[in-house]
Amino acid sequence: MSFASTLAGPAAGLALALTAVQTAAAQAESPCAPYEIVAAALNERYHEAPVARMLSDRGFVIEILASADGSTATVLGIQASGTACVLATGSAFGLVEPAVAPAPGTGA
Repeated sequence: MSFASTLAGPAAGLALALTAVQTAAAQAESPCAPYEIVAAALNERYHEAPVARMLSDRGFVIEILASADGSTATVLGIQASGTACVLATGSAFGLVEPAVAPAPGTGA
C-alpha cells in the first residue's frame, strides 16, 4: 500500500467524520479556547500553521493546521464566537491530488 493511498482513506472520510464529531457534546469534551490562543500555541509548540479551511454546513469553520514537514497536524472547529476546539490531532499530514471525474459522455 502506498503512502498516498494510506492518506486517501482517512482524508476521504474527514469531512463526514468532522461533521459527526462537531456536536455540542463533542465540543464540551474537546480542548477549547479563543482561536488566537489555540493557533499561537500550536505554532509555538509544533510549528503548525493553517493549510486548509472550510465552512461547514452547520455554520462553523473547520481549519487544518500542519507543520511544514507534515510531521504534525491539528483539526480545529471554530465557532462564530471565535472559540476554537481541537477536534483531532495526528501525524504524517499530506495533501492529495483531487480525483478528476471523467467528462460527461466520454465513457471513461
